[in-house]
Amino acid sequence: MKKFIVLALWAFSCRPLLAISMNFNGQVRSEASHYQDLGLGTGSLSSSKNFIQMRALLDPNLIIDDHFSIKSEWSLLTSPSFTPNATIPLGSGAGGWIFGDVNSAALVLTRAWLEWTSDFGVFRLGRMPVSWGYGLLYDAGNGLWDDFQTTYDRIEYRLHLGHVIGAVAYSKPRKFTAAGSDNDQDFYQAFLQYDNPESEIEGGILYEKQVRGSQQQGDLLGTSNPAVPSNPYKLPASDLNPYPLSNKTPYPLSNNVVDLYLKKTLGYLTLGGEVGWIVGTAAGYSGNGVPDNLNAFAVTLNASYEVHRLKIFTDFLYASGDNNLNGGHLNGFVLLHRNRRPGLILGRELLGPYYTNLVGYGSPVVYGAQDTFSGVIYLRPGVRFDWTPSLSSGLELILAQKAAVTDTDSKNLGIEVDIGTEFAMYKNFDLGGQVGYLFPGDGLQVPNPKGAFAGRATAALKF
Repeated sequence: MKKFIVLALWAFSCRPLLAISMNFNGQVRSEASHYQDLGLGTGSLSSSKNFIQMRALLDPNLIIDDHFSIKSEWSLLTSPSFTPNATIPLGSGAGGWIFGDVNSAALVLTRAWLEWTSDFGVFRLGRMPVSWGYGLLYDAGNGLWDDFQTTYDRIEYRLHLGHVIGAVAYSKPRKFTAAGSDNDQDFYQAFLQYDNPESEIEGGILYEKQVRGSQQQGDLLGTSNPAVPSNPYKLPASDLNPYPLSNKTPYPLSNNVVDLYLKKTLGYLTLGGEVGWIVGTAAGYSGNGVPDNLNAFAVTLNASYEVHRLKIFTDFLYASGDNNLNGGHLNGFVLLHRNRRPGLILGRELLGPYYTNLVGYGSPVVYGAQDTFSGVIYLRPGVRFDWTPSLSSGLELILAQKAAVTDTDSKNLGIEVDIGTEFAMYKNFDLGGQVGYLFPGDGLQVPNPKGAFAGRATAALKF
């Protein structure tokens, strides 16, 4: 009887704990990829790149009660030497590992934050994902094939008033020392958002004040192609030509950012767009320690028409460049999120002089000549057809150019053709295949460039 009373008292005292519940979401993806002639005929490295890559992300949600929850994200294995790295401070990459990499790191906690929901709004505190609009500036990277994430240490308050959402937030993306604040980053943000599912319209305006300490420049920026830090693969000097994402990058310092976006559905037609503008100061390209004025913008426009089994779509992106970084003013939109990179080849893998043994570090803004920042202009029309509820195929074209060039440089980055098929083999489990071919342009800065081919087989599970 005494044992029963003790057990009953223990159960009663632990009743609040027993109310705690946990659920899990996540994704597992895998791809077997082959890239041929990524060097475009330069002969600097092997003519092909072959790998099997996998990624497993787990998103536990610990529900304390109706008001409190603790959310997180775990990357279950990464290959820091090969893929975008989830262990880099503040989760700049979504991780992944290459089969056969004995140096893979396991079980990395990339995000963890508290959410408190009350009658007065939603309060969030911790290391959390940040997203906005179409992702010109901020993209949480929750898409299945996203390789990069926006993750900030952040304090955020949101107030929901019907279809209107207002928010203020303070983000601390960087602090390398507790002594002073010379190495810090401080972002102060406010936004208004309107979301009405009934009228199928969504939009918003964001303002952010970004403050970065000047002493961090040497830590954040490398001295040559960041895809080959300290030249671990012993590449020849011709493959280490620095481009303006390197030591003398027009890296933003103290800035004001304004961003607007809008999405609207009209029957079968969906239209949308986003405009981002940054104005302030940036680290001078000359390295003289005197900040230069920064004034840059980007815009993306999207349209899709979907009827029955057919979907026709097109995406347009312009991110401003700068053809003279020595002019005392800087115009390159250096805040373009790295998930905004099109295609199987041009946007995912580095080409020409910047092709390396790494995986998934591609960017369409890396091809500027010395003393320039290329920016990018691309148009991506495509079509998708659902043969059955479980089988679909698609075709995409990517037409890419530099946004800014010198008189002796070429804008044309090339035209890429991608064809893919996806089959839903089981609930939430998809198999797919893609092939792509790049007709390279002279803007890739390779004499008489050779066309590049890619193919990959994919498998993905969401739960």
